[in-house]
Formats: sequence, C-alpha cells, structure tokens
Amino acid sequence: MRDLKDTVVVIPGASGGVGRALARKLAEKKARIAIASNEPDALRDQAQELGTLGVEVFSRALDVVDETQVESFFSDVTAHFGRVDTLVNLPGLSRTGKIWEMPVEDYDKMIDVNLKGIFLCCKHFVPHVEADAHGLIVNIGSMAAKRANPNAPMYCTAKAAVHMFSQALALQLIEKGIRVTTMNPGPIDSPFWGDRPVPREKFMRPEDVAETIGFVIGMNPNVVFHDVSFESFLFMK
Repeated sequence: MRDLKDTVVVIPGASGGVGRALARKLAEKKARIAIASNEPDALRDQAQELGTLGVEVFSRALDVVDETQVESFFSDVTAHFGRVDTLVNLPGLSRTGKIWEMPVEDYDKMIDVNLKGIFLCCKHFVPHVEADAHGLIVNIGSMAAKRANPNAPMYCTAKAAVHMFSQALALQLIEKGIRVTTMNPGPIDSPFWGDRPVPREKFMRPEDVAETIGFVIGMNPNVVFHDVSFESFLFMK
C-alpha cells in the first residue's frame, strides 16, 4: 500500500455517510482533502472535525449539476493545494416508484445527480491532473447497476450508465496515465434510505465502503481496479 501523506483527494458528495467515513479515514493517513456537498451546514461541521485531525482541508458548497460551480471548484482546489491527485465521486440520489407513475422531474433529477454530476466532476478534474502524477478517479456506482430492483428502475438505469461511462472513460484516459475505477457497493446503512422500510441492520456500514475505497486509492499505481462489486454477507442470506 502506498503512503497517502500529502496526496490530494477530492470528494464531491462528502457529507453523506460514506463521504464522512472516507474523509476521516484519509485524514488519519494524512492525505490533504477537498470536500464538497450541497449541504453547507453539514459540510462546515465536517471541515471543522477534519481540521482537528491536523490535516489540510478545503471545503466548498457545491451543486454538482451546475457546470459553472463545478469548474470553479476544481480550479480553486488546484490553486489551493497546487495539484489534484484523486477524485472520488460520491453524489447519489434515488427515487422509488412505478415507471408509469413517476413524474418526469424525478427522472431528470436522478439522471442529473447520478450521471451528469459524475460527468461534470470528471470533466473538470482531468485537466488539473499533472502528467505522470498517477491520477485516479473512483466513480461510485451500485450493485443496482447489475441487479435490477423493481422499486427503483430509474436508479438502476442511472447507475448502470455510470458503470459504462467509467469503463469508456478509463480507455480515454490511458494515455494521460489516469486510472478509473467503478465502485459498485450493495446497500449501505446510511441516511440515503430516509424512512423507507428496509433491513438496514443487514447492510454494510459506511466505514466498510470507505475502507474499500481507501484500499483502491492506496494501491500501487501500476494496478487498475476496473470494477469493484461488493455487499454485506448478511444481506445475501
């Protein structure tokens, strides 16, 4: 495993359960961290918490589907740290319901957050990665990309698109020396579920997912994880 000290990791969607766990894990390894979220209050508290661990933190409220904001965010992160190394795309959104009952606004929102947001963050991250810097993009997909869920067909669709987008992007970025990994976790015990009646006691913890992402970030740059799919063993029973 590589030493992550001073590695610059950018985490859009950082205020969710996985984002908070990942940022803390990376801070413990003395990485330098840029966090962004559409929840300003949670983001402020998170930045203060990370600061107590003695690491350098850049934070910015961000709407990942607003290209002007995304472009400015990556420019400012690069100006602050002098470079960027790793991007972990965590924004995600789900809406449940029957296709024939779903408002088109829900469809638009899911595609925007789950796919357009990842596209924009990748688009504006890549130009700031220095040549031979062993850049890495980790796009968070879902097992829903591979296993249809009748309660959330559009979420499955959006995450399947993320999976194929990442694979194609990986081929485009070979010459730039930037690796791309699609992370497809199963259900995670986090606020993502809201009040939906799901068996969260069987789900993975955010820390489990953060540990897996951290492993990929810390791997030798000569190794590429194209697709990492995993879930709680309890959920499989």
